[in-house]
Amino acid sequence: MKKYLICIILSFLTTSIALARSTGCKEGNCENGFGKWVYTDKTTYEGEWVQTQKEGNGTETWPNGYIYKGEFKNSEWSGQGILTFPDGSTYDGEWTNGFMNGEGKFTWSDGKEKIGIWKNGKLQE
Repeated sequence: MKKYLICIILSFLTTSIALARSTGCKEGNCENGFGKWVYTDKTTYEGEWVQTQKEGNGTETWPNGYIYKGEFKNSEWSGQGILTFPDGSTYDGEWTNGFMNGEGKFTWSDGKEKIGIWKNGKLQE
């Protein structure tokens, strides 16, 4: 009986660990269409896919509170998008290759704003 109980507990733990680390397409079409992909760290992407690449509009959400809503090209943030930080600050503007590039507005959680041209994630003064 004791061995049977240990086997049940071990199989439950193994199954729980496997499910916690499961990754992949959870809804829709993540090859060519609209789908939701969940990564092992629980980051999710929900949006448009073209040939298994994030392409078009979508939302990427991290467990630590970061959220990006906007355009993707070749699975990178490119085009118009809004990045929301865990503290409530936001950057709303242009993106290229995953970096703030072009016109944009950074708004701190206290409401202060900085508008300008960004290059590789840095405001050009």
